[in-house]
Amino acid sequence: MERVKPGQTKKLAHRWHGPFRVKKKIEEFAYELELSDKSGYRFYPVVHVSRLKAVKDLGERPTTRLRHELGEAERLDFDEQLLPEDSWEPDEDEDRHEVEAILDDELPLSTSTARAQRMFNVKWVGYDEPSWEPLSNWSYGGLLFDYLRNKKRENRLQMVQVADEN
Repeated sequence: MERVKPGQTKKLAHRWHGPFRVKKKIEEFAYELELSDKSGYRFYPVVHVSRLKAVKDLGERPTTRLRHELGEAERLDFDEQLLPEDSWEPDEDEDRHEVEAILDDELPLSTSTARAQRMFNVKWVGYDEPSWEPLSNWSYGGLLFDYLRNKKRENRLQMVQVADEN
């Protein structure tokens, strides 16, 4: 049996072949498959149970074919003027708050086997007090990227200044 078609890499090859009927159970973990000469598969018919999986019967599949060319009367008539005015505006959740700035971050020491989660001091739009939040509570990749880039730049500058003092 050819495992990979010429010109394809192994990872793009089919992982499962078949369907095949089970002829008989050889041992607890070995089954013999029924191979017909017409199938084109040539391999030893006894396989381990881990290499088998049940076939999902999809029942009757639709046999109607779609036509490529539709007449002018059969086309879907779509008129943007008939849509409601607010249909193009994104839905804004009232519970969602916007991040104005990231002020600081810390990685608390882990006291257990659980992984320590990095906390960020976040300034919210419309609120005076910043709060410490884990990254999973908000999703502002651009602000986080800018904050981490600026923090790295400041750390490098401090290292250069310390090296100049010595």
